[in-house]
Amino acid sequence: MSDGSGIIGWQKYSFIDFPGTISTVLFFGGCNLRCPYCHNPDIVLNRLPQISLSEITEYLLKRKGAIEGVVFSGGEPTLHSSLPEIISGIRNIGYKVKIDTNGLNPDMVSLCGPDYLAMDLKTSFERYAELGCTLPDAQKRIGHTLQIVKAMGENAEVRITVAPHFTDRDAIEKMAEVLQGVNKVFLQPVQLHIPVIDPEFAGNPQLPEGSIENFRNVIGRFAGSCIIRSETA
Repeated sequence: MSDGSGIIGWQKYSFIDFPGTISTVLFFGGCNLRCPYCHNPDIVLNRLPQISLSEITEYLLKRKGAIEGVVFSGGEPTLHSSLPEIISGIRNIGYKVKIDTNGLNPDMVSLCGPDYLAMDLKTSFERYAELGCTLPDAQKRIGHTLQIVKAMGENAEVRITVAPHFTDRDAIEKMAEVLQGVNKVFLQPVQLHIPVIDPEFAGNPQLPEGSIENFRNVIGRFAGSCIIRSETA
């Protein structure tokens, strides 16, 4: 494995990021979206130094048995051409792999073949440009990743951050339709009390709890299950 990892953040121990699996979480710098409510601005904007892959590998070798999986998150990990090689090396050590992705690079997801996949669906397709998406085929790409999610069944999920404007009733109804056949959907109330990419966005009021419950009911008509993430904490 090469040492130009692209990894600029590391949570060494987690019980919640990889379902049923004690994990370590690696955060890759950079993203092809600029969600104003993103709570990882230093990672998305690549403001942190790279972490040595050899240091990570050494840590994992020492903790085999205590840690079972590695989460590849970001930013957006699928932007990094080194990802398949890094994942291959991690698997050779004996770890399971989870990828967190925005779904805009389905070919990389397929190439990596994660054991578990979490895809963030941001809003209805016509609003992705408001999140900084410049890809003309974004809808096709996300649709392809959703097909991967559906094929993986229990080993994949879709996450929706419930944020003002981007997840209003109209957006939720359009999103729900493309979630037909997805096994698990999680709604995550946006966190605006912590630093986000656009400080002005933090001034938006939280959506009322009743709205989020209504959104769950809408999506629940299409997906296998829809759970408000705070309910599982």
